[in-house]
Amino acid sequence: MGNVTLFAKLLPFPAVTIISGRALFSVLLLGLFFLLRRKSITYQSFKHFCYVFGIGILFALHWVTYFHSIQVSTVAVGMLSLFTYPVFSAILEPMLGGKRPEPFALFLASFSLFGLFLIVPDLSWDNQMFQGVVSGVVSAVLYAIRNLLTKEMHVHYPSSQILFTQLFATSIVLLPFANGLTVMLAEPKYLLFQVVLAGIFTALAHTIWIRSLSNLSVTTAGTLSTLSPIYGSLAAWYFLGEVPPDRLWLGGAVILFCAVMEVYRKQNEARQREKEKLV
Repeated sequence: MGNVTLFAKLLPFPAVTIISGRALFSVLLLGLFFLLRRKSITYQSFKHFCYVFGIGILFALHWVTYFHSIQVSTVAVGMLSLFTYPVFSAILEPMLGGKRPEPFALFLASFSLFGLFLIVPDLSWDNQMFQGVVSGVVSAVLYAIRNLLTKEMHVHYPSSQILFTQLFATSIVLLPFANGLTVMLAEPKYLLFQVVLAGIFTALAHTIWIRSLSNLSVTTAGTLSTLSPIYGSLAAWYFLGEVPPDRLWLGGAVILFCAVMEVYRKQNEARQREKEKLV
């Protein structure tokens, strides 16, 4: 999932257009998968369908803000901004369960934002790095909410069905604003990029990701995925020639440290619950 960021630079089109094409092709590929497997897409109630469809709208906003973050700044800045979401998940997850966030989670969130502050050389909207960080943080919050809400539905429906509905919602919402979509799809090179982006880096990657949520907490799964900014930044360095500045490595180290600390906290909580059960 980390290398999806390359397409935000390889495709010279607005974020809404790229994401619209990505969602549309993903829907077609997943639809073909259902057809070949002779699987139907059914929901227990219309309310459940609307719920998953609504999550798909959040998914659309997350993708657009994420790609916009990368386009106005760099792959590394966009990815590191997004990967504050495990910490936001740690705050939002207990709140959705009617509990207060733990003080340590709030501390990690503050420390992550400090890491983002280290990345930005100038806290001004005229600075593109700052624009990228703000858009990336908005994307991170949307992604955390999407994952938490998706986890609630995963106990009722398979991951591929949930993803199909969310991608269908994304394509429906964004298509009216996808300026230049036909131009992008008419170019063979860009069409190939979209097929690869949709098939490998969207349909396959996100189906596996949603399936992982059935065995892991959203926070733990998110923390394990914090390797993505590392190999994503290296891929951008190799393929796009984007050399991250020194201050970005420092800020990135702070953000990833917070994410790793969160997974250790979750592991300790799990061990403590197991001990209480034995007692």
